[in-house]
Amino acid sequence: MTLRERKMERTRDLIAETALALFRDKGFAATTVEEIAAVAEVGARTVYRHYPTKESLVLSSFAIMFETGLKDLRACPEDAELPDVLRVILESLLRSHLGMPERLMTAYKVARDTPSVLAHFVYMLQLWETDLAREVATRVAGRSADLVAELAVRQTGSVFVLAHRKWFESDGRADLRELTVEALDLVRSDAVPVPSRLS
Repeated sequence: MTLRERKMERTRDLIAETALALFRDKGFAATTVEEIAAVAEVGARTVYRHYPTKESLVLSSFAIMFETGLKDLRACPEDAELPDVLRVILESLLRSHLGMPERLMTAYKVARDTPSVLAHFVYMLQLWETDLAREVATRVAGRSADLVAELAVRQTGSVFVLAHRKWFESDGRADLRELTVEALDLVRSDAVPVPSRLS
C-alpha cells in the first residue's frame, strides 16, 4: 500500500468513526454530513467521495467485513474442499469482528432503529452472498452447481447472521465465536429439522 493509499484509508476510518459516534449520540436523522465533516475536520465533498450516503457511513464496518470475507474466499486453494472453504468465510468474519466490535455494535443499533439503514444492510448482505455463491459455484461440480453453491452460502451466512444477532442482543457480552460454533454445530447435526420431502 502506498503512502497516499494509507492516508486515504486513515481518512476513511476517521470519517466513519466520527459519523458513528455522532449517530450514536445524536441519532441518524439529526446528524448531517456537514456536521460529520466539521467534526472530522475534512470537507463535505471528502465525506461524499468516500461515502455517497449516510447509510453507507453507518454500514462501513460491515462493508469491510464482507469485502474481507470475499477476498479470503478467493484466496483459498482451488482444490480446497467446499466445507473448508465455507469455514474460511466464517473465520474471516470472526476475525473482522474482533477488530471493530464497538463500531459493529453501534452500526447494528442504528440499523435496528432506522428503516433506510436496515434496508441498505439487507441489500448489502444479499449482494455479498450472491458474490460468494458465484465464487463457490466455480468449485462445485454437477448440473446443480449454482443451486448447491447458493444453498451452501446462504446457510453459512445464516449461521453467522444468527450468531451475530445473539451477540448484539447480549449487548456484546456473549462470545461471538462460541455463538457461531454453537449454531454451526446444530446445523451440522440432526438437531435442526428440514422440511419433509414435497410430493
